[in-house]
Amino acid sequence: MSRSSPHFFPESGIQTLDRSMLLVELVARSGNRGMTAEQLEEASGFSMATVYRMTQALKKLGLLRQLRNRGPYLLGHQLIVWGSAAGQTQHIKRAAAEPLRCLVEQFNESFFLFVPDGLNVLCLDIKDGSSPARSYARNIGSRIRHGLGQASIAILSHLGDEEYEQILSHNSISLQRNFGINRHDIDQAVSMCRHLGITGGVEGRHPPEFTGLASPILDPLGQPVAALSCSLPRHHLTETNYRSMCVWLRDQSNKIEQQLFGNNQ
Repeated sequence: MSRSSPHFFPESGIQTLDRSMLLVELVARSGNRGMTAEQLEEASGFSMATVYRMTQALKKLGLLRQLRNRGPYLLGHQLIVWGSAAGQTQHIKRAAAEPLRCLVEQFNESFFLFVPDGLNVLCLDIKDGSSPARSYARNIGSRIRHGLGQASIAILSHLGDEEYEQILSHNSISLQRNFGINRHDIDQAVSMCRHLGITGGVEGRHPPEFTGLASPILDPLGQPVAALSCSLPRHHLTETNYRSMCVWLRDQSNKIEQQLFGNNQ
């Protein structure tokens, strides 16, 4: 393998991370053969000392492995775990496709699928009615801070106490400063969602022209794997429409849970 060019792997400014990921990428490209330390030195342009130090760290993290000492490096099993998690996300998207379509047919509004993503929720899919409505999530792939919007409250409502506290301890200052959303109101909305299985989120200092509802999607242990939510103009959410939409969101969330987990739910 030839020595890497400057464009083989993008520079992010975080040198150690860049170098580590380059080594993982080189091993991944080598397939079942793997790569020895000498081959990694030649391909990466790093010194042998750097290759050794980084491959040892990557082995401890499970990102690289060796079948024998001084043998070639192969991809580690931790990557299999991560790949499985990524596949589960796609499975969630497939399971939600028909429920999202049914919701749009019933209400002719915009409906969203969100999944937890660290300090945020990630928009995994959107299905629109005749008049697309957007508040915080503008497109698929949008990330929204936990505490902002209905979907994040639905997911927060079923997180464990430790994770819940870690997330809000990190997010609370920016939510208060940028949106006028305080921790007390988030806690109240979460408590209501735990009781009702539905949430309207928390309104901040400048309520958007759109409103909405969300329902969590839970695994058999009661942990949130996703949330269904909607966005619609405020004047569309009449009392009758509100009650009907609550029922439909909960029902479609249950259908997704059944498709994902079957009788284990």
